[in-house]
Amino acid sequence: MRIMQSVMTIAASFMLLATSASTAPLKQDQIIRLPVRQADIEGVEACIRSPSDDCRKCRESNQSNLSLMNYTLLHEALHAGGIKAEVEPVISPNSERSRKMIASGMADIKTDWAFNISGNDDFLKTDPLLRAGEIEKGLYAPRGFMEGKADNALPDIHTLRAVGIRNWRLDWQVLESLPLASLTNAATVKQMFSIINAGRADFTLLEFSSRPDMGREVDGIWLYPIPGIKVSLPETQHFMVSRKLKDADKVIEALNRGIKTLRDNGFIRLCLMNNGVIHPEVEDWHTLNATAETADRDHSTVSSQ
Repeated sequence: MRIMQSVMTIAASFMLLATSASTAPLKQDQIIRLPVRQADIEGVEACIRSPSDDCRKCRESNQSNLSLMNYTLLHEALHAGGIKAEVEPVISPNSERSRKMIASGMADIKTDWAFNISGNDDFLKTDPLLRAGEIEKGLYAPRGFMEGKADNALPDIHTLRAVGIRNWRLDWQVLESLPLASLTNAATVKQMFSIINAGRADFTLLEFSSRPDMGREVDGIWLYPIPGIKVSLPETQHFMVSRKLKDADKVIEALNRGIKTLRDNGFIRLCLMNNGVIHPEVEDWHTLNATAETADRDHSTVSSQ
C-alpha cells in the first residue's frame, strides 16, 4: 500500500510539473523583431534611445511616422497583455519584403491588413487593432489646387486625375471605386509626387499629416489635402504574427488582451490622432466612398498615459 501511495504521489508530481510548464508565462526578456521601413528607421531608433518616453507613449503630436506609431502600439499591447518583451526594429525596404521576413522567421510581428494575413499558413492574426473605416486618407494635391473656386465648393470628382500604386491594394481598390477622369499607376511614392508635380495627375491618397497644414513632402515636393473631401479604408488592420515565433499562440492571446486594454483606455485613438491618421479638422469632411463597416465614432476618452 505504501509503495502504491508513493507511486501515485510521484505521478501526481509529474502531472503538476507538466501542467505548470504548459501554462508558464513567456520569458520576460524576449525580443520581438518588428520590420521597419528604411525611411522611418532613424526616427524609431531615436525614439527608443530618447531619455523621455513621450514619443514611446504617443504623447507627442506632429509625429507623422507610421512606423513609430506601429512600434508604440506593438510595445504597449505586449506590455498591457502581460509580456514585458522588448521590440527591436529591423530594416525592411517595403511591405512585401516585411511580409516575407515574417513568413521566414527573420522578423516576428508587424501590422497589416486582414486580406494579407488570412489564408496564409505562415501567419497568425490577432483581433483587429484598427477597425474598418477608422483609417482615413486625404486627396493630396499641390497647394492652391482649389484656388479660384467658390468658398466651401467641392471639386467635381469626375474631372480629377489620380495617381496611385497598384500594389497598395486597398488604396487602389478605393481609387478604382471612384468615378475619376483617369487613374495612373506609379512604382514608388517618389514617382507619385513627381507625376503630380509635373501636372500629369491631380492627386493621390495619403494619410493626413498631424502638421497644422496637414502637408506632406517628398524630395522637396509638397502636397496638401483638397479641403472638404476624404476617403476611408474599408478593411481591418491586425498584428501579423510569424508562426515561427516561439510561443506564438500565447503571444496572440497576450496581444488580444493588450489590444482590448488600449482600445478601452483610449491609447489607440491617442496614437492615431497624434500621427494624423485621425485628424479632428477633417471629421466633418465628406467621405467619398462607403465602408462595409463604419468605425466606432463614440470619441472614447483619450488616454494621457
